[in-house]
Amino acid sequence: MTAKNIVVLGVSLLVAGCASVPNNYAPITEQISRPAIDEIATASLGELMLEQGTATMTDGVYLPQENNVRGYILSEGFYPKSGEDDGRVFTGYQNQPSANGLGYVVVENGLTTPGYMPRSIRFERDKQETCVIAPGAYGISQPYCDTEYPYQFTSRPIVNANDFQQSLIYSGRVGDTIRVSYREFSGSMARSAFTNEAEYDLSSSNIIAYRGARIEVLDANNEEIRYKVLSNFNTK
Repeated sequence: MTAKNIVVLGVSLLVAGCASVPNNYAPITEQISRPAIDEIATASLGELMLEQGTATMTDGVYLPQENNVRGYILSEGFYPKSGEDDGRVFTGYQNQPSANGLGYVVVENGLTTPGYMPRSIRFERDKQETCVIAPGAYGISQPYCDTEYPYQFTSRPIVNANDFQQSLIYSGRVGDTIRVSYREFSGSMARSAFTNEAEYDLSSSNIIAYRGARIEVLDANNEEIRYKVLSNFNTK
């Protein structure tokens, strides 16, 4: 798992409490610790050398292209699952574009108030059908469906508000000195107070250490580093 395939769930899923929209799914939070102890790994400039913490593995649906369902425009992206009922998967969405890879929905007429935004997006498992569960009169949901656009059921690690991660990033080599960046994330925010840069002189030792993590440098240049993890931040 790398930083590039972790996305951040930083908005409300906008799933309203309606009997026709189940909200019975709970994603699984897992510990991550990569690479494994004594594993030889390679990281390019700017890539993660080491990461440890928690991430929430979330089921959902990926739309590979934009979909227009009766004036509700569904963007390309990942739609996190919120519930399932009778072989139908219900998902949340964002209400505006962002850089986190999550799908968003806009209404063709430009209305974005809660009274017009969908309660959920529904995807059939046994056939290709996408339905926008729109709000209706007296709190009754109204599905608008199409069968034109494909989608994929998948899972994705999403960083939630309670997740915590630590990482070391390779920042390059100048002479005998290599640079490593330490990053600490809590939820969706990179905390500047826990961001630091460190330099290590390989002429003195090929072991670099930071906050309990120890790494043996096998080879390094200004493009990539080859190394072995001796211990992670908590030695696991």
